[in-house]
Amino acid sequence: MDDLQSPSTTSSGSIPNDNNMPKKPEPPARATPRTGPPSLVYASYNNLVALANAQEGLMESGKKLVWRDPGEPPVILETLEECLVYAVRGGFRAAGLAYGIRSGINVFLTLFTLLKTPKKFRFALIRHALFGEEPRRFSAMLGIFTALYKFILNSLPILIRRWTHLRRTGFNTPPDSSRRGDLEANEEDSPLEMKSRKSRITSQLGKLASSLLDSAIPSPSAPPPQEPPHLSSSTQASLKLAREKGYKFEAWHAALAGSVAAGIAILFERPKSRTAVGQQMFVRGLQGLYNAWSRKTGIVMPYGSVVVFWLCCGQILYSFLLNPHTLSPTYDAWIQSMSNAPLEAVLMNRSLVNTGKFDPELLQTIVDRRSKPWKAHGPSIITPESMAAITEQLKLARQGIFGPQVVSCEAIHPHRNACFPNVFMKVVECSRMLLPAYGALYLIPAILFKRKALLKQPLRSALRIIFGTVRSSTFIGVFVGILQAGFCILRHLNSPNLPPKLQQLGKRLAGSQLCWWFFSSLSGLSLLVEDKQRREELAMYVLPKAGESAWITFREEILGIKSRRKGAWKADVALSSLGMGMVMTIYQTNPAALSGLVRRILYQFVGPN
Repeated sequence: MDDLQSPSTTSSGSIPNDNNMPKKPEPPARATPRTGPPSLVYASYNNLVALANAQEGLMESGKKLVWRDPGEPPVILETLEECLVYAVRGGFRAAGLAYGIRSGINVFLTLFTLLKTPKKFRFALIRHALFGEEPRRFSAMLGIFTALYKFILNSLPILIRRWTHLRRTGFNTPPDSSRRGDLEANEEDSPLEMKSRKSRITSQLGKLASSLLDSAIPSPSAPPPQEPPHLSSSTQASLKLAREKGYKFEAWHAALAGSVAAGIAILFERPKSRTAVGQQMFVRGLQGLYNAWSRKTGIVMPYGSVVVFWLCCGQILYSFLLNPHTLSPTYDAWIQSMSNAPLEAVLMNRSLVNTGKFDPELLQTIVDRRSKPWKAHGPSIITPESMAAITEQLKLARQGIFGPQVVSCEAIHPHRNACFPNVFMKVVECSRMLLPAYGALYLIPAILFKRKALLKQPLRSALRIIFGTVRSSTFIGVFVGILQAGFCILRHLNSPNLPPKLQQLGKRLAGSQLCWWFFSSLSGLSLLVEDKQRREELAMYVLPKAGESAWITFREEILGIKSRRKGAWKADVALSSLGMGMVMTIYQTNPAALSGLVRRILYQFVGPN
């Protein structure tokens, strides 16, 4: 039985000799695994990898503490203690971010003045920019607003659910019962029962607020608007939570939280700045309501921002020329510095329009070269032709002859003879003066909001920043140039070389305050030079200034109240509360209605909830 024969024997049954058989190739020797401790190099490599991973994780965690990624979902909070901790953390984060932004802007602007400042004052300027009162108050205001808003907004649904559970159980739930029991009990209820209970609990104030803000809130019966994910992530997440657990932010929740938080936080700002902050908040709320109404109805006003800016410029420049006490002193001084005109000439024109005469000492100041210095150091620049004309006007003024009711061209631009070349030089001078300020306004937002694009395409981003800076500076230059041209045109219309009919027309126009308002408003057309995306922001900036000036004029001329009464800080608090109530309601319900800048700022400071 050969098949059963041992493989080690031959057919004859003899055992073969191992020496005669061919040897099989031996397998390659395998390295014996090291069972002892790893080598020093291997351990060092592992340590370096672990350290690199830890540093990368630490950097990502630190980045999230300072900057939010787009599309972050709302945080689900189920107890008041969680709301308190979440609000405190958010408040500290917002305070630190606000302090860094404000101090960074101050340092950036201070760097442009260091070369003109003596060395012994440079360190004090930098220290004031970093640790002065402005960044501290700004940080406190935004930090407290964020903390209060987060706590009120997130605690209201919890309190309402607890109240609903207590009413359903007949107020028999012991105070020390489980804090999550009421939430779990509500999860078992149907959405219809939950909705009926909430409708009974909602107060009349909530219904009134919802009806007033109906234009800013999408209709529940209509399908939700298809917004980009990064604009409506909080709304989508809130709707998802509402379907799952009844965790929903009503419109009046955001209105109440924003109003209370803003009313308290505004008190931490400087008293001089509260009015400006309150005005901006109120205007942003109106802007959001208008955008929501426009999106809902489909009615769009062409060049609406230009029209608003034009009307506001008419009121602001009219007040600057003829009624300056209706503007804030700082804003009036800023317009005067941008005009690059002698202050005495502006005062002369104001007196001529209002009374038909002026103080000759104003002209004497210009003749003595003691008016606005046209050089960094030294007397004013006056051409010989301008000096001769101003001297002749001074002699006539001392005799009681004041001429037309508009300041002369020689007084408004004594350093240049020709009017229209002077207008061109005004545009260049004012544009060059504002290059540092607009450089900061373009560079800092690019670093904060567009870091990826800045790193991915640095050359293109740098060119866009430079072009935007030059364009915005030119916009201000054209603004001043149009106002300068208005002075010269009115003066030439009163020239004795013109026909008598034109002289009568010029005299009538120079003495008409409505005409001065119209010429002032023409400067608002300079907004057409600016980028379309920035026109709305600039219109929103000047709107509260013009509104305040118009209100003071109405209060004095119509109501007969000549001064601001005591306790006016209450009006600032009320204005801030009303404005932020509107803004936060729109932010939580229809964030696409807010401007991109406001929406991004609120998202970084407040987050989705």
